[in-house]
Amino acid sequence: MSPPTLASLRIPGDRLRRTAGAFETVGSAWALAAVAPIALTALVITAGYVAAGGADPGFPPHFPTLVYGVANLAVVGGLFVALDSAPFAAAALFRTPSRREIAAGAVATALGVFVGWPATTMLADALGVARYAPATVTTAAGALAVGFGAVVVAPVAEELLYRGLLVGVGIERGYRPLVVGAASLTVFAVVHVFTAGIAGVLNAALLGSLLTWLRLRFDNLVGAWLFHALNNLLELLVGLSLLPSLYAL
Repeated sequence: MSPPTLASLRIPGDRLRRTAGAFETVGSAWALAAVAPIALTALVITAGYVAAGGADPGFPPHFPTLVYGVANLAVVGGLFVALDSAPFAAAALFRTPSRREIAAGAVATALGVFVGWPATTMLADALGVARYAPATVTTAAGALAVGFGAVVVAPVAEELLYRGLLVGVGIERGYRPLVVGAASLTVFAVVHVFTAGIAGVLNAALLGSLLTWLRLRFDNLVGAWLFHALNNLLELLVGLSLLPSLYAL
């Protein structure tokens, strides 16, 4: 079987390259900003353990999620200040969406939840690793931390960093969109090992493949953001025990 092409996936290669042209003046190293939030979060957590002499510093529940949200805001804010308006707009690619893109984002959400969630569990069981499960939330403070970090900030910031900046810089450097999308997806999935273990990587890879397709198909981040935000909101509701989890087969 021949590999998929831009035409077979209806991905607008010419438009993608025109959009990515805004990154011509941006150094390739700026793509590393995609992993800066998780690096900053790890630095804060490590500093806490160092300050406590290696003992548990007693961080409140969901503190890492809150820190990750703040780190995302800091990195995106830094990009806004450091980059010219054209490359930042090409990274923050939130154009007015078409009805087709909104519909595709909604369908992707349904596929991600009703197919991706159970598939994550089946893959974890097949590999013999701990199952992925949304974090249990039992306090109002925890709900606010997860709501802020995972539902409000992460869907915007992660789409901008991974599928806006990282993908855009790669395409501008002449790499094929599908290759750049796959590379972005790999990085996006792997960084989740720090927050959710191996099963979290599987989950991010499955759901991230849909996010990446939405970004490439529509040369826009709105559909991907919609799916990302709805998925994380549903996981929060599962963590609050307000919805049953399709991860628990």
